[in-house]
Amino acid sequence: MPYAELHCRTHYSFLRGASHPSELIEQAAKLGLSALAITDRNGVYGIPKAYEAVRAHPELKLIVGAELTLVEGECFRFLNLLATDRRAYGLLCRLITASHEGRPKGEAALEWEGFLELMTRPGGAGLIAIPEVGERDSEGYYGALHGLFKERLYVPVSRFLDGRDEHRLERALFLSRKFGLPLVATNDVHYHLPERQPLQDVLVSIREGKSLGEVGLKAFPNAERYLKSPAQMSELFRDLPEAIENTLKIAEQCTFSPSELRYRYPSEWIPAGETAQSYLEKLVREGSRKRYPNGTPEDVSRQLKHELKLIDELHFADYFLTIWEIVEFARSRNILCQGRGSAANSAVCYCLEITAIDPVRMNLLFERFISAERGEPPDIDVDFEHERREEVIQHIYEKYGRDRAGMVAAVITYRSRSARRDVEKALGETHALVEPLMEQIRGFPRHLSIHSGGFTLSADPIIETVPIEPARMEGRTIVQWDKEDLATIGLLKVDILALGMLSALAKTFELVRARENLTIATIPAEDPKTYLMLQKADTVGVFQIESRAQMNMLHRLLPKCFYDLVIEVALVRPGPIVGQMVHPYLKRRRGLESSASPDPRLEPILGRTLGVPLFQEQVMKMAIVMAGFTPGEADQLRRAIGAWRSNGTIEKMGRKLMAGLLANGLPLDFVERVFKQIKGFAEYGFPESHAASFALLAYASAYLKCHYPAEFACALLNSQPMGFYSSHTIIEDVKRHGVNVLPVDPNYSKRDCTLEGGALRIGFRVVRGLCDAEVTRILEERSRRPFSSSTDFILRSELSFRALNTLALGDAFSQFGCDQRTALWQVLAHRYLSRVAKASSQLDLFDSIGVSSCASSEAYNGETDFRFKPLSAFEAVQADYDSYGLSVRGHPMGALRKMAGRKVPPTTTGAVKRAVGGQTARLAGLVIARQRPSTAMGSVFATLEDEEGFVDLLLHENVYEKHRDVFSNTLFIVVTGKVQRDRGAVTVVVQNVKPLFPEFDPDETRLRAPSRDFR
Repeated sequence: MPYAELHCRTHYSFLRGASHPSELIEQAAKLGLSALAITDRNGVYGIPKAYEAVRAHPELKLIVGAELTLVEGECFRFLNLLATDRRAYGLLCRLITASHEGRPKGEAALEWEGFLELMTRPGGAGLIAIPEVGERDSEGYYGALHGLFKERLYVPVSRFLDGRDEHRLERALFLSRKFGLPLVATNDVHYHLPERQPLQDVLVSIREGKSLGEVGLKAFPNAERYLKSPAQMSELFRDLPEAIENTLKIAEQCTFSPSELRYRYPSEWIPAGETAQSYLEKLVREGSRKRYPNGTPEDVSRQLKHELKLIDELHFADYFLTIWEIVEFARSRNILCQGRGSAANSAVCYCLEITAIDPVRMNLLFERFISAERGEPPDIDVDFEHERREEVIQHIYEKYGRDRAGMVAAVITYRSRSARRDVEKALGETHALVEPLMEQIRGFPRHLSIHSGGFTLSADPIIETVPIEPARMEGRTIVQWDKEDLATIGLLKVDILALGMLSALAKTFELVRARENLTIATIPAEDPKTYLMLQKADTVGVFQIESRAQMNMLHRLLPKCFYDLVIEVALVRPGPIVGQMVHPYLKRRRGLESSASPDPRLEPILGRTLGVPLFQEQVMKMAIVMAGFTPGEADQLRRAIGAWRSNGTIEKMGRKLMAGLLANGLPLDFVERVFKQIKGFAEYGFPESHAASFALLAYASAYLKCHYPAEFACALLNSQPMGFYSSHTIIEDVKRHGVNVLPVDPNYSKRDCTLEGGALRIGFRVVRGLCDAEVTRILEERSRRPFSSSTDFILRSELSFRALNTLALGDAFSQFGCDQRTALWQVLAHRYLSRVAKASSQLDLFDSIGVSSCASSEAYNGETDFRFKPLSAFEAVQADYDSYGLSVRGHPMGALRKMAGRKVPPTTTGAVKRAVGGQTARLAGLVIARQRPSTAMGSVFATLEDEEGFVDLLLHENVYEKHRDVFSNTLFIVVTGKVQRDRGAVTVVVQNVKPLFPEFDPDETRLRAPSRDFR
């Protein structure tokens, strides 16, 4: 007899199911089930994955449902609901959304009264209910549900062979007879195969926060809750054949499919008398006049006409208008923003001022952005100032309402480390099943988080398409699907991303405005002085090209124009490195080998990159021109590149490309190199449009650093955390550029770092432990009158002991003639006297001890017969780093040289950079960054800094393994190695690593300046 399973959890029930939706679909099809209902707990999280999997099995019906948690007083119950039609599904989503409102994350439950109220809405008549059969008090519950659902209410029967089957059946038969309800068989499925039962037990342990031995009856007694065949279920219920038959009757009623979820773009801002397409075309015409004030070039007009025609055919005008409205809002608030990624291939986006790169002038490929064959909405990513992005997010919520807008979810899954940790907690570290179960649980969902910036918006209530739940972050809500799920269902995603460099640029422009009105649009193009700075790799703080690897490449590439920067941004990526494109390009750039393309027809495609394909768009163009691909097929190739690791579809598309290229007479070695490069792109190669967008910001930040070093450094400090380097490296760098840096000062510092004349004043924002309210109190008190002494500051600012102690330790009172130790003594004295006053219940501290504030000021201003011994130079730097994470008095290595003399090798980084290649160098310094990229075959890179700058270190795998402990855990090290030169790029190939001061107590040379370590 056929059978449909109507109660099935996936692993998207978050630690309540032990199988992926696709595993359950595949097994259901294999077993010959007529239908499978996915009913995850309080969500439809797994529906898109199940829908995607079931497309390959048209003989299997997917039923959409959910298991809803209901609460009445202290009583919690679980109700299995199945959607028969689109309206019923919409109500199901509303019910799930309501169950999450006002509840702690992960603890959804819907109050009974709220459930009754929502069930009166349209769609209620299309829901089928299968409630649990409780141990007690089921009659009242079933009676109430019977009044709501009538003939759509069923009583479930299950046989788990656990010794309680007869008792459950007796209860079910009683309810069935009492209310005249039909029985329906289910197996309460939690996994697709019985072999997953041990994993299910571990999930229970993790969920309960107990070891497996402690969970007791929370775990199932056997492995019976797996997906069973129709024959197995028919045998289990041979005495109740109607229970099996009813599964088919229910399945027949459930006609809803996720394919019915039609999306409508928001459109309320379109003026009367305009369609979305006509209004878009009007805005593009206006924008083109702004972009091309001397007249729109003919090739641009052709491109705009082509793009607008395709946008019209695919009905995407509303989508472009949605992005335009968001960007317009940001610009109206002077929030710096810029589109990135494939959107920069679009002339329409350029004319709408969504992107800043002219794609026609850059010869970019529009089909990388939109393809008629693909037919799905393009993906437009827009970066906003990271400190002001929340304004944009809240604008979206306010404009569309929280029932029509929600942030896209990110599913946090188990990785190796978290999988091992949780499985070991459940089973014990030595259990034989730890390794296999750790492998099984890896990739399982743990919980939902927020996508970095994805929003989904709709003209209709989004909560009738996908449930919404609160995020941990206040003021945020998320839909229950991630970006891949939205793409599967066909819903719009808008990416509202945050970029720290945009905040830094906006702040730089604000500071520069004191001298001139400069914007990102008015920065002079192709400035020679800026390129000279870039050729020296003087790029600390410069967007995208400040890392060790980028600096190394700048010395070798020697950029002279903007397109060189585009290539610079793209080259230092895993894709070009894996594809072995870097060295051929550099050799051709230096004239060491021919830069001719292997075929004259490739010259327009590869000419700018000297015959070496560096970008995804170039591969697409080669596929079109040389292999007979349509633009849509070329885009499929691009998508296959992105999916290389997940499904291997690149093999099919790549072989087709190779065959086409060979058929057109291209040499085999070139074709094989192209195919290898395609594999490299799967390792995060940049599309040309994305590289160009980032190169524009790289150039803008480089120009500002070159011409306005104080303003740029000040803005960087006020935008932390961001970028590759910590604040102390930024400070050391700006000092090398001739900018005087002034310390924190109670009478001059502001909340942020500021400029005083040509100097940079450190602001209160860097003071560790000083909260915003305390900074406000300092500024308000100072506005009444300046602080006259350290004591005056201590008394009037009323800061916490921690904050006062930090300022004293950081030498903030030096302008009052008070050194660090004296200031620390004053702070301690203040705390003691405050406690005395509090204990005595006296209101005025100094009146309580019978002295004037003046006398008291003298008492703990240190005006006594003794003086504290001043801190050593290195102790003072240590204190600065403890207080601020930086020091304006000098680099720690300079102080260490004074302290330790000949124990510190005399060679500096400056001397190493002047050394001859092959020379042995022995130098000491502070490790500020470590990196072990996956493309480096086990080698480790690091940056060693001293008072003259920094130099790159390379440790081959054998050297790293030998010195791993010292190298990874010591800030100040001495390295010995060979100097390696490649044009201006200098690297020390390390042979030996030692701690700088092995004989010292670690506390004597500690520094709160942790290295920034990356993979």
